[in-house]
Amino acid sequence: MGSRKTLIAMVALLALPLAACSSTAKIRSSRLCTAAGGTYSGNTCDPGKPGNQKTAKQMCDAHGGVYDSVLDMCEMQGDK
Repeated sequence: MGSRKTLIAMVALLALPLAACSSTAKIRSSRLCTAAGGTYSGNTCDPGKPGNQKTAKQMCDAHGGVYDSVLDMCEMQGDK
């Protein structure tokens, strides 16, 4: 039983550096909206100012990302 836990821990530790090598980041659309001070509902971000609502795709495009409508996430280039 102890060796199994050790094996799992080793696999997890080996996976961390590989995950760090990813050149893209996926961020939830709701997170993009709330980080900008808005509220997110129904794939729309409302920043609180009338007429400034943006769809999730518009937010993602503005950040240079690619919007995934199935996952409601924006994939953007990470730091190099």
